[in-house]
Amino acid sequence: MLLLALLLGYLLGRLQSRRWRRDRYVALARKIQLIAERNENLGLRRKRRRPSLRPSQKWLLGLLHWLSPMLSRYTLFRPQTLLGWHRRYVKRYWWLISGKPGGRRVGRPRIDKSVEQIILHIKADNPSYGAEKIAAIVTEQLGVPVSESTVRNVLKRNHSGRKPSGQSWATFLANHRHLLTSMDFKVTFDWRARPLYILSVIDHQRRRLVRCCSTRHPTSDWVAQQMREAFPFDEAPAMMLMDHDSIFLPIVKHTLPAMGVQVVRTAVGCPRQNGTVERFNRTLTEELLNHVIPLDETHLNRLLAEYQVFYNTARPHQANQGQAPEQAAAANDASFVPGTLRAEAVPWLGGLHHSYRRAA
Repeated sequence: MLLLALLLGYLLGRLQSRRWRRDRYVALARKIQLIAERNENLGLRRKRRRPSLRPSQKWLLGLLHWLSPMLSRYTLFRPQTLLGWHRRYVKRYWWLISGKPGGRRVGRPRIDKSVEQIILHIKADNPSYGAEKIAAIVTEQLGVPVSESTVRNVLKRNHSGRKPSGQSWATFLANHRHLLTSMDFKVTFDWRARPLYILSVIDHQRRRLVRCCSTRHPTSDWVAQQMREAFPFDEAPAMMLMDHDSIFLPIVKHTLPAMGVQVVRTAVGCPRQNGTVERFNRTLTEELLNHVIPLDETHLNRLLAEYQVFYNTARPHQANQGQAPEQAAAANDASFVPGTLRAEAVPWLGGLHHSYRRAA
């Protein structure tokens, strides 16, 4: 009996120890699973399109998945993720060990940076040119042998490989801007918050400000008179670009056709189609209207007249390679001697803007 009791006690103890060990395994597995899910939640909280994990978190999740794939069966971690990490690891590993002594990489040498920049410049200047034509230009005209595949790789690497359907708008407008003039209204307010309407007329060839004046009561007759004063004799442009303002309707039907001007109107609600004069309105606001408070119509017209002279003769313009629309030759009779340059400032609009010339 004693032996039977001892045997029964031994068996009960073994069963109890197995259950205890099993409970500990289950608790440990739950803790590890919570750690994996907590790391994934930290990545999801970074508010990106795809979950982002730190390298330490990636190594932890990879180690847990390697030890026991069952621990990550309820998380976003998948075998494809581990395979992707492994592929990146192999790629970086072989990239590091594939170099020659001295840090140089093996294989075909990369194209010279200066040649690559010339290829990109040719593509930018001639968007319709393909890789074959660019390679021929560089090889035959510049004397640098370049293959078609090399040019194609350079364009692809710099996102310049897509061939446009035709010439750019910049090229088209540059070839026709000597025929085109545009006009538009700009509204500002005097010291009593009463509106003043500014009419601006710009020549596209040199961005010359042809007319800039204001009135409290814009009418079709007033606009027609401004057109006659802006283009006396035979100075009228070939085409006038304007929007669908109702004030322009009589001008479109009678005044401009009588002057021999063809009218081009933008689409309704598309001010970007008249971008030159719209950009001038912004320039006028930033350089003049934001810095003055017009007292009345006469005061604003005096400021606009002086600003027109400054804009046409002294203000540099990017479209003219830094020159003013009516750039005069610099009066620099003497040659420049280092260390002797002296400049004299010419104030405009009471010192709001300045131009400069060499002092005697």
